[in-house]
Amino acid sequence: MNKISLYEYQPTRSARPRWALLEAGIAYESIGNDPSVFGHPDLGTVHPLGKVPAAVINGKPLFESGVICAAIADSVPEKNLIAKPGTWDRYLHDQWVLFVLTEMEAWLWPNILNLAILPQEQRNPACVDQNIGMFKRGANALDAVLGNQDYLVGDKFSVTDIVASFTVNAARRFGYIDDFPNLKQYLDRMFQREHCTLDRS
Repeated sequence: MNKISLYEYQPTRSARPRWALLEAGIAYESIGNDPSVFGHPDLGTVHPLGKVPAAVINGKPLFESGVICAAIADSVPEKNLIAKPGTWDRYLHDQWVLFVLTEMEAWLWPNILNLAILPQEQRNPACVDQNIGMFKRGANALDAVLGNQDYLVGDKFSVTDIVASFTVNAARRFGYIDDFPNLKQYLDRMFQREHCTLDRS
């Protein structure tokens, strides 16, 4: 039996493992889910930077949302939430998760910091337009793939889509996917899922 504690705060990437846990039907302990989580005395022992999400799974610490989602999905193989280890589809899972995090989210996150999070005096608006351009290169590639299939791996919903759609949705909120109809339709499919944790505002 899985025993999982999740350090979380809903506006952050912790929405990914929360969604995976709900899809998996796994009961878990939620720690935080408000800004006080960042001051939790145990968070730094799970995540070296004191960030969320962080999880303790059967007594073992784990961080990074994509990895936590994979661990959750692997623990309930009967749910088919991730391709089996060693299969080509599992390699495709790894490919698309890494692609979204490095070719899209890596450019999106600095803009979120500089437009919405950092104090005004610490912001660097000069990087924003360049980051948008680099983000859209990745978004264009993902949009093309999703023009031919509804989901990223095996043409069925999986935690691959949980990871990817969080990034796409964050970009939507800044207007960065307005020119990508397949990404918008992809998000519509995600929003229709019962356990979707994406911010729809």
